[in-house]
Amino acid sequence: MSNYEAPTSDAAILDQIRALAENLSDQKTRDMLKNVTGAVALNPQPLPPEMLRTVLEAVALNPQPLPPEPPER
Repeated sequence: MSNYEAPTSDAAILDQIRALAENLSDQKTRDMLKNVTGAVALNPQPLPPEMLRTVLEAVALNPQPLPPEPPER
């Protein structure tokens, strides 16, 4: 979630998240996290408070693991 009042701090935090993503063991998770943080950095729009609450509750109440990698061919 980006903030209009502090765009430089948001960019710095997104950079930190991308740097930390490099340490994740799962390639699919790394790629997904980098893509999401990149999209947020390119289009810094704050979420309306009610939408943010809904998204956070949905993730907290129903955490879903990533699908398994496809089998090697």
